[in-house]
Amino acid sequence: MNLAVLLAILLKASLLSFSGFGSLPVLRDELVTNRHVLTMDDLNRAIAVARVTPGPMGIYVVAIGYAVAGWPGAAAGWRSEEHTSELQSRLHLVC
Repeated sequence: MNLAVLLAILLKASLLSFSGFGSLPVLRDELVTNRHVLTMDDLNRAIAVARVTPGPMGIYVVAIGYAVAGWPGAAAGWRSEEHTSELQSRLHLVC
């Protein structure tokens, strides 16, 4: 999968949710159902790996990115989470 497309999917999923696993339906629809780059087992495995690691709940997006495209996918997942957190912080300050 193209990294730019993966980053766009991860950003969309992260931006449309403001809580832990709120982006899972978007990720499942895009990566499992529509594009067939992951199976449900792959998605569940990535979520399980992320849940046993310390850190914020949104870290599972990094694990999903890794499952799709290896280390470059993990970097895309990390970037999407970082960008989303920054944007949400700015929106919170404005509101």
